[in-house]
Amino acid sequence: MPHHRETAPHSRLRHWASRLALLVASVSVVATSQAISDDVFSEPYTGKPVSLTTEAPKASIPLVMVATASKSPDKLVEAEMKALVTARWTPADPSQTVSPVFRAVLREGGNDFSGPEGSSPLVAGDSVTMEIHTYLSRDCTMGTSCQWTTNLDLELQPNGAAGTVEVVWTATGSAHVVDTSSTPKGFTVIVSEP
Repeated sequence: MPHHRETAPHSRLRHWASRLALLVASVSVVATSQAISDDVFSEPYTGKPVSLTTEAPKASIPLVMVATASKSPDKLVEAEMKALVTARWTPADPSQTVSPVFRAVLREGGNDFSGPEGSSPLVAGDSVTMEIHTYLSRDCTMGTSCQWTTNLDLELQPNGAAGTVEVVWTATGSAHVVDTSSTPKGFTVIVSEP
């Protein structure tokens, strides 16, 4: 009997080890079969500064991202957009001590899918900079071009502190092609306002 008690854990261990090896093998097959090309980045696009006030605390800036290739790979394109946003608050009353909260988010047009929100309290006279991003829908197969629309949503959360927030922002897009490790010929990405 002692003999059986000693070997039982070993056989269980072998069983789990073989299952783990199988799991690792299947994961690596998935990883290697899904090749992607290198990310291609757009030139940073800087739009006009935006002013938010307690009377008009929200703004939504539409953005368009286009990926084109001179030779179409007819493959799926995945894309992402990032925005660098800097906000500076000037209170109407310099003795105001209540800090408003500034929010920024990138929301994909048409389906309201958004990336992680950036938010921060503002201090009079100081600038706050945050980077936000969102992945764009995967349903574009590269023909002559792929296009996505997004909105850069900016908001000054109401709290009764009167003042103005000046916002400057820059957006950059990136894209790659799925199922090939080579970047398509003439692959370019451009971000602009419509």
